[in-house]
Order: sequence, then C-alpha cells, then structure tokens
Amino acid sequence: MGDFLDTAALEPGCERLHGYARAFQSLADTFRKMPVKKEQLSKEDVEEIFRDACESVCSGCSRRELCWGRNYYRTYRGLYGLLHAAETQEENQEEREFWETCRNPERVKTTVEDGFGRARLNLLWSNRLLETRAAMMEQLAQTADIMRNAARSIYDIRRLDGVKRYQVETGLRTHGLQMRDAWIYTRDDEWFELYLTLRTGRWSRCIPVKEAAWWLSGYFGQDLAPAYDSRMIINREFCTVCFTPEPEYVMLCGVARATREGEVISGDSFSMFRRDNGQMILSISDGMGSGPGACRESEQVIELLEQFLEAGFGKETAVRMIHAALMLQNNGSFSSVDLCTVNLFDGSCEFLKIGASTTFLKKADWVEAIVSTSAPIGIMEEVDFDCVRRQLSPGDYVIMVSDGVLDAMPEPGGEERMKELILEQESAGAGEIAGNLLEAVLSLRENPPEDDMTILVGGFWER
Repeated sequence: MGDFLDTAALEPGCERLHGYARAFQSLADTFRKMPVKKEQLSKEDVEEIFRDACESVCSGCSRRELCWGRNYYRTYRGLYGLLHAAETQEENQEEREFWETCRNPERVKTTVEDGFGRARLNLLWSNRLLETRAAMMEQLAQTADIMRNAARSIYDIRRLDGVKRYQVETGLRTHGLQMRDAWIYTRDDEWFELYLTLRTGRWSRCIPVKEAAWWLSGYFGQDLAPAYDSRMIINREFCTVCFTPEPEYVMLCGVARATREGEVISGDSFSMFRRDNGQMILSISDGMGSGPGACRESEQVIELLEQFLEAGFGKETAVRMIHAALMLQNNGSFSSVDLCTVNLFDGSCEFLKIGASTTFLKKADWVEAIVSTSAPIGIMEEVDFDCVRRQLSPGDYVIMVSDGVLDAMPEPGGEERMKELILEQESAGAGEIAGNLLEAVLSLRENPPEDDMTILVGGFWER
C-alpha cells in the first residue's frame, strides 16, 4: 500500500511518546533493584531469636557462663533443634539433648517459638510487600510497552494520497458520496484500515455503509467491509467510517452451560467476539469455587481481557496486565484463563492457557487434546502460560471446556471419553454440538453436577 501513502512523518510526537515509555520503563527498572523474596529466615533473623532467648531467660540463670561459654556450640545446636521443632512440629535429637541439659527448657522453648512466630510473620508480610512491588513493576513495564506500541500504530496512519485517492474520491462521487478526507493504517500485507470522512450529496438518498464498502472493494482489489462498530448509514452529515478487508473464513460459535447443584449463578464466564483485524476470540475463565463470588472473579477477568484485546493490545500483554491487577488486589482470588485466537484470513489458531482445562480440536476423523500445566492467574508472582499454535481447515471445530466438564467424566480416561463423545457428533451447528456434549456428559453422572460446567464450541468455515 506504500505507493499511495503520504510520507510526511510526525516524528516529534512519536519521539515524545517514546520518551514517556522510557520514563515508565526506567521507573519499572528501579523495582528490579529492590530485595528479592526470601524463602526462609535469614541468619540475622535466627541470631535475633537466640539473642532474645539468651537475654530474657539465660541472663538470670546461674549456668549462663557454662552454657554460653564452654558449652557454647552445644547450646547453639540445642537452640537450633528447638527452632527446627517449632518450624516442622517434629521432635529431633538436638531438642532432646537441650531438654536434658537446660535448667529452664520450657521458658527457652516458649521464647524461641514466640520469636520464630514473629519472624515468620514478618517474613510473610515482607514477601507480600515484595509481591506487590513486583506487580507494580509489571504494570509500569507493560504501560511502557503499551506506549511504544501506541507510538508505532498512531504514527503509522497516513493520508491516502496520489492516484489512489483520486480514484476513490472520483468513484464515490459517481455514487452520490462526497469524500472530505481519507486516512489509511497498514499493519501488514493483508490487513489495513481505511478511514473515510463521507457524506451524501444534497439530493442523494441515505446510503448503507455496506453498499459503500462494496463500491470500494473494486478500487482496492479485495473485498472490504465496514468495521464491526461502524455506523450503518451515511447521510448528509459528514462522518468518518472505517473499512477493513473481509476475511476468507468465518467462525460460528455456540455455548452450553450447567451450574453446580444448589447454585443459581455459574462461576464460569465466557466470551466470543470478532476483532476488526480479522481475529476471532473465544475465551473461558473459571473462577475459584462457584456461585456469585466466583462469577465476579471470572467476569472481571473476561471483561478486562475483552477491553485489552479490543483496544489492540497483544494477548501476552493483556494477561500480564490482568495478572498484575489481581496481584495488587491482594484478596487471594484467582481464575483460569483459556484463550483461543483464530486468524480468519489464513486459519492459523493460537491457544493461550493459564491454569485452564483441556481444549479439544476436532478434525475430520480425529480429535486432539491441548492441555495446560500452568497455575491459574493471580496465584504466582510471575504469570506463566502455555501457548500452542495449530492450523485450522474448513470444517474443523474448537471445543473449549471449563474444569467442571472433565471433572464430571468417569475416571480413569476422562479426556479419552470426551474425545469419543466429540467424534460421535454428527451435527454441523456449533450450538447444537455444545448442547449435545453437555447432555452426554451429564448423562454419564449418577449425581447432579458438583462444579459449574461450560462448553464453548467454534466451527471454522469458508465464507
């Protein structure tokens, strides 16, 4: 598309955004220089516990000089034995020897246990503070990355110029449309966004945006369509409309759900939507537990995920930002994230899973299970996710399920039985397949569901 783009650069504005990004990145880097988490008490913590025991108990004992003088190392081993016993709740040889030699073993033991409890609590709070700092660092680093991406995208938008602008403007005028301005944003060879500011002529009728897209398709040599959030009609008031290439494929989706026995609200949340760049997004989030609390957690994850992806952020950036937000909440909540992204231009498919249940990919006569080994979002300090890429062909199905579905399958071999159920499906409708699978899973159980169940199906077809 570069042969008809205005090459006037807006470098000062772009450089300013990059400057902001560098500032946020530098601020994030300062958090990396802070202390790291401690898995156990330090040598200084242990010595403080022993010093407190010596001063509060041993200072008035007649055997102080003997214990902390000639028998110093034996006393030290004994205190370590008491400390180990306080930590593991198991008796050891050093502790038994200490009880045989000390005149005030009960007081010393109580002092060591109290000191250990305080030190352990301080360690937990210190680590929690460091986790919060790490989450803030991640937020700042992701903000810097977002600004860099914004600088690239905003200043890659150029005015439509030259011969192509003349062709578009003249052609639209023959159909009763006046064009005031035209901009184009090119992402790659197959994808661009065309922004036209249009209105109808004084005596012209209102014109559907889809009709204008059909006329424009001839000038660009490929099928164009209005963006999903575009207005439907062009009238006598100037308005800016976005047109994008029409993908070669479509994805038709359906869902079926069941709630845990005794619950009215499901703790699972799901989403399915198409982005203007030709990506189809399917996602499921399973909140901790069931009921309204789990529903709020999973809904929050899905809503944030939708907002970040619709704004144009990458999948990894989106999940890291959500993870950092959950860590900063510090309320012990966590949710799984199961994300499927399908490119409707070439059929490439990517699965991003964070603590999620198995996803099934149905081909003509076989089914592949895509599993996850990562922990749910919001638990670990650093988010860990599994990412798998596959190529879809027309007639393939993506079947995403929440944990409750496989947990309801008979053991052993739940995944294999689920594959058999999927292969038995003869319907071509995604919604019908989802409903049939849920009904089949429920029929295998003698008791009502013990967890929320969600089955999300997407069928991949040529347009």
